[in-house]
Amino acid sequence: MHLLDYLEQFYYREESLCQLLGIEQEQLQHWQHLRIFPQASYSLENSIQCHSYQGIFPCQVFWQYYPVAMQDWGRQLQKSNIESASTAFIVFAQRAQGALQNLQQDGVFIDESYTEDFDERLTHLWQQFLTGQFGTQTRNGQIEEIMQMDALRYSIDTITEGLTVHALDKTQRQQLHPVMKQFSKVLIQPPSHEYDQSLRARYLDKLTMKYDLSVKM
Repeated sequence: MHLLDYLEQFYYREESLCQLLGIEQEQLQHWQHLRIFPQASYSLENSIQCHSYQGIFPCQVFWQYYPVAMQDWGRQLQKSNIESASTAFIVFAQRAQGALQNLQQDGVFIDESYTEDFDERLTHLWQQFLTGQFGTQTRNGQIEEIMQMDALRYSIDTITEGLTVHALDKTQRQQLHPVMKQFSKVLIQPPSHEYDQSLRARYLDKLTMKYDLSVKM
């Protein structure tokens, strides 16, 4: 799929996102200045030629794209009238903790050591969230997906000792497979030009091949 088609299908261009939220782009930039709204996950800058009946004209385009979940996050900022990073972080942390509890209630294995120094872990995830990087890793950029991705990867690393275990026994395989399946669900399917550098290729595919696993098992 062409990159532009991919972005238009799975992301919101900044202008469209602002339109959906009923705000001006200046407001979005103000939120980013306050560090309560993520930066764009993709930025496109290009020089193009515009052909029309009037002639050929050079044109400079600069577009920024955000994951679809940023509409939900923007509405939450509006609804709660959030204007400080500390308050925004509290909302982020509450949603992340709720997602972790849901995973545990569903019976998905989460290593108990994951919650050690949990406040520090949440702070780190919040800082990454603000950079926009999760918009290129998770399916929709949702806070719940971010927490699942982080907790599940930690648990996979615990079972496999950072993918250094030579072979898995039956118990480990039974424990790992549902974690791996859920992990696959929250990861984005990246565009072809990014696939080799993606978390899906560098981590999930490597895991699958090393231990002869399949998300369809």
